[in-house]
Amino acid sequence: MAARYPRPGPSPRREAAVVPRAAAPDASARARCGYREPVPNDARARDGRTAEAPVPPPGAAPAGPRHGVRADIQGLRALAVASVVVFHFWPSVLPGGFTGVDVFFVVSGFLITGQILRDVDRFGAGAFAARFWAARARRILPAALLVVAVVLVASWAVMPVSRWPGVGAHALSSALSLENWRLAAEAVDYGAEGAASSPYQHYWSLSVEEQFYVVWPLLLLALTLLVRRSGGLARLGRRTVVGAVMGAVLVTSLAYSFVVTAHDPGAAYFVTPARIWQLAAGGLVALLAVRGVRGVPWAGVALIGVGFVLIDTDTPYPGLAALLPTVGACLVLVGGPTGRFSFDRLTSARPVQHLGDISYSVYLWHWPLLVLTPIALGRDLTTVDLVLLVAVTLAVSELSYRLVEQPFRRGRALRTPARACVAGAVSIALVATAAVQLEHRGDARIEAAAAELAQAGTRGAQDDCRGGAALDHDCADPFGPVAADVALAASSDLPVASSEPRCSDDTGPFSTVVCRYGDPKGRRTLLLWGNSHASAWSDAVAVAGKRLGWKVVVASRSGCPANLDLPSTTGGPREQSTAELEACAERNRWVLSTLVPKADVVLMSDLRAGWADGSRSIDGFVEAIEQSREAGAKVVWLGDVPLTDGVLTRVDGPQCLQLHGQCSNPVSKALVARVVTERVVERVPDLSVIDVTSRFCDDERCYSGIGGVSVYFDGLHLSGTYSHSLGPWLARELKAAVRRAG
Repeated sequence: MAARYPRPGPSPRREAAVVPRAAAPDASARARCGYREPVPNDARARDGRTAEAPVPPPGAAPAGPRHGVRADIQGLRALAVASVVVFHFWPSVLPGGFTGVDVFFVVSGFLITGQILRDVDRFGAGAFAARFWAARARRILPAALLVVAVVLVASWAVMPVSRWPGVGAHALSSALSLENWRLAAEAVDYGAEGAASSPYQHYWSLSVEEQFYVVWPLLLLALTLLVRRSGGLARLGRRTVVGAVMGAVLVTSLAYSFVVTAHDPGAAYFVTPARIWQLAAGGLVALLAVRGVRGVPWAGVALIGVGFVLIDTDTPYPGLAALLPTVGACLVLVGGPTGRFSFDRLTSARPVQHLGDISYSVYLWHWPLLVLTPIALGRDLTTVDLVLLVAVTLAVSELSYRLVEQPFRRGRALRTPARACVAGAVSIALVATAAVQLEHRGDARIEAAAAELAQAGTRGAQDDCRGGAALDHDCADPFGPVAADVALAASSDLPVASSEPRCSDDTGPFSTVVCRYGDPKGRRTLLLWGNSHASAWSDAVAVAGKRLGWKVVVASRSGCPANLDLPSTTGGPREQSTAELEACAERNRWVLSTLVPKADVVLMSDLRAGWADGSRSIDGFVEAIEQSREAGAKVVWLGDVPLTDGVLTRVDGPQCLQLHGQCSNPVSKALVARVVTERVVERVPDLSVIDVTSRFCDDERCYSGIGGVSVYFDGLHLSGTYSHSLGPWLARELKAAVRRAG
């Protein structure tokens, strides 16, 4: 897949799907499929054109028939936004519903290109840009910034404090139309793996389009001026020149999309250069101005539908698969009214048209409602809840459309370009300031909680009833609730190997960095080898090494298990790039050739749940064990830390504890990796295994809080405090395991 990262859907733009009624003869071809900007009531004919009466924006109660609105475009909007909502609420029902974003990109490119080319001629190069961006501000910013602001307040009210910094950062990126780049960075950030979904995640596609709206008009304006001033280009004609450049942009962006999807799938879904070709495709359709081709729209709908069904979150995306919805949307746009059973005719029903009208508001509100409601309720949503939430989304969207979108879009207060642009800039600044404030307040609260606990010596305190020690002594319920301030501090309680100065290898280029703990004069050397889960045990092995009198070397690399198979994904929610996989393979070869021969004991620790379903071979694990033994080391297999939810999903431990005091996961879900251990032991019967279950679980459930501290610092890695508390237990287990290893 492009990324197992959650895929929010499209940004249904509110550009009016209007067909001009009259145009100058030299612009007729372009005008047939171009966007028609509503003009003031007192507008009259210009340059031989008949001025259009005010066209009610989509969804407004029209004074008369909706002659100028293209029913097929509104139908596409309704289809796309419905598919995205269904995908988010019931992903198994429509696994490719997220491809509705591609449909909207095509529609936006189509409408905006037609509008730009027409308005450059109508208003002249000097006035065009200001009018264009003012129109964008009126149509896009009021509803978008309202949702950003409302979600900021709601997040402050219902979310745990540890999520405030992330929410503030995403709100800022969304207000500045940079959310897609933030998500792209997080998609390749191993530390963000399993992070809870942001209520602003869906703003990524708005960000792509806003960036397009900055560059595209400047490009087309420059081409127009170039054609006018160059005799040779003038003979070719503007449409030819613009079409050639659009085609070049499309081909270049499409090629980049293929490359980045193959080599950097985590970021590919979000980055603007991998998406521009879809907007350019819509622009070319507008430029060609072909309409009325019988049967073609239904072929386009069929392609879009195939994408909804056959594409899923495991499909490399956008890449080749994105051609289905993109080409499909283009075919619908070149169709138009072609008969009694045309797509245009059948989507003209008022409910379909109205859903297209309010699609922007539906898109803006549905995702934050879906993210925030279960947090506010303190439980997962049932099917009944989801149905009711869809109804709430439609109701709120209707109010937003009528009370915010339409008044700002049609009112006189922001009619002039100067007023619209200034108001937009001020509004963005105010919302951005609020976002930064929430981020800083969250950071300050977390730092204060962490400082308070650090001053009390939490990690190193010899408290027999704190952390994992509570499981070995006569203490009150070790699975009792965790104090809110302790849970808050846990969000920054990283293991020692992952703290500053970091000595656990990250996901960048191959390196030979390692961590060294334990007794520097010890006669034995313990090598802890694995991915970031090995790093999370660094506090425990540091304590164990000192108790046993062993040197300890931690050779961990994020996303890189101790597995000698050819590079492959690790089965987590984050997709790795080709460069990361190659660096992982190089790192493991180096560990095996350089560190293993110097070790007396090799302790292997990883996240292995991705191998639990049996679809992936365990040969690489077995080979690592055998080659380590051949190098003269005794091998001990450390069992997996329990999952907080499923294999591809996470529940952030500190955040959950802040809200509920205690959180748990059924053993059947938390310990799925035991199957992997059993399969490895079948292949290597004399393998010495340390079972960690008793440190996290009772007979039925595994817990996120034990002995009054958070087990995790995120959704899957041990916190430094809890790891440290397991040191004495691990020392005992290692001593026994080495004896068993012979």
